[in-house]
Amino acid sequence: MQDTSNRFNYQLVNSLEQLPELADAIADFGIRQGWTDALIMQINLSLEELIVNTIEYGYASGSSGLIEVVITANAEQLVLDITDDAARFNPFLLAEPDLSLSVAERPVGGLGVYLVKHYMDLYEHHETNTGNHIRLIKFLT
Repeated sequence: MQDTSNRFNYQLVNSLEQLPELADAIADFGIRQGWTDALIMQINLSLEELIVNTIEYGYASGSSGLIEVVITANAEQLVLDITDDAARFNPFLLAEPDLSLSVAERPVGGLGVYLVKHYMDLYEHHETNTGNHIRLIKFLT
């Protein structure tokens, strides 16, 4: 992990076991930046949802991969960049979940990406030569 005042950088292998350590590192960075607990929760939940999807669906079983999270913070906004070497996939093209259905009636999936879209002000996906690049932007002002 690299943390230089307003920039956070973290690399993890495609393993769910590293997510709690990532969440703790982001919380520590957020506290130093003066973020509210609610903002730290939104950032961690958004990253966890996207990274879990990448790990579970983007890599062939048993294959190794690398995911990098970079957060750049200033007084106006946070920019979160997630890059990976997984199969190319744009999660933002998934259909929105039907929230009018009960939990029992609703098909599994889609709610995490819905929450990312709800918490972030801008979101985009780009395919790279080796995988995916997702950029999330949260306005602070």
